[in-house]
Amino acid sequence: MRSFKQFRADVSGNVAMMMAFAAVPLCLGVGAAVDMSRASYARTVLQGAADAAALAGATSKDKGNAALKATVENYVRANHAEDVLKYVTAIDQHYNPGLGSFTVNIEGKIATSFMAVAGMTEIDIGSMSEVSVGSQALELALVLDNTGSMSGSKINNLKTAATNLVNTIQQEASGYADVKMAVVPFAEYVNVGVGQAGSPWIDPTTLGGQPFSGCLGSRNAPNDLKPGAVGEAYPALAGVNCNVQLLPLTNDLNEVKARIATMVATGWTYIPAGLLWGWNVLEADVPYTEGRTKSQKDLVNGRKAIVLMTDGENTKAPSYPAHDSNDVAAANKNLEDMCADVKNDEIEIYTISFMVPSDTIKDILTNCATSPTQYFDADNATELNAAFQKIARELAAVRLTQ
Repeated sequence: MRSFKQFRADVSGNVAMMMAFAAVPLCLGVGAAVDMSRASYARTVLQGAADAAALAGATSKDKGNAALKATVENYVRANHAEDVLKYVTAIDQHYNPGLGSFTVNIEGKIATSFMAVAGMTEIDIGSMSEVSVGSQALELALVLDNTGSMSGSKINNLKTAATNLVNTIQQEASGYADVKMAVVPFAEYVNVGVGQAGSPWIDPTTLGGQPFSGCLGSRNAPNDLKPGAVGEAYPALAGVNCNVQLLPLTNDLNEVKARIATMVATGWTYIPAGLLWGWNVLEADVPYTEGRTKSQKDLVNGRKAIVLMTDGENTKAPSYPAHDSNDVAAANKNLEDMCADVKNDEIEIYTISFMVPSDTIKDILTNCATSPTQYFDADNATELNAAFQKIARELAAVRLTQ
């Protein structure tokens, strides 16, 4: 028989006893992790359902309470919110036309498995999504290559694709209270219109006594890469080809399509000229004042964007004030610098290369775009139209704010 001292000293069963005591909290900890993982997944599903419902409600033409409630609930169910919940406790929506917002809130509970052992049988789950709607404003400049290399079917393909973009935005931009577009055809120069003769931001002394045709050259560096008319007027040029007159920002999208229809292919290529005037028409100060200031844009949660399309590389560069130089490297550098400055001015840039053989200009256009996904390389008319359509749908989309 073992003595008391021997029994007390015997530790052979301690590990088993300790494991037995630790098993319960260990299992609860593992079980809690499983339940919390299920809760995280449920929140993800709920957030997707709330986002979809908010976008649907925001773009609904019927803003009546009953119609919005039905729209939101249908989208919540269609996006499987109820499938991941034990039950839904609330689906709320609120449209605030004053703030220009539409909000959807979903709340519910999921049943626990392992945590129920500790007395917690349910976990509260909720998701909220807000869409800015009604007060948004879109200002878009279509900066389109009209150079001689665009002759034949290429200019017609461009007209079709650009017109389709306008049509898509007309049909789908229901989340915007205000949509304005501008058209900036460019080649070696840009045409601001003979009606601008006498404007204080145009310098007529460079005409040499000849009549003004609407063609403007480059100001001296560094003003040649800056918008506005502060410090130096734009030199008017005579005896040069500057293609179709630009159209400043307008709410009349039928006028936009009409201007696109008049485009013709002629002249050499200096892309920075087109980009500069695309930038100018979006500004709120002279030469054009149709655009919103930054504070006005921010107040209405607005958006400014340029679509820059070309079918080739720069073939001309500034000789100041004309664009008679063949320094392509200088023209490319000007384009790169201006792209960076436009983006720093809170303007989005979409770029499209159309049947462009040069990798150099493709690289510049890729970097010019606000993001790599906003650059498109189109090898044929179908791809060109698809690029314009993708841009149109991105611009027309109402954006989630939360």
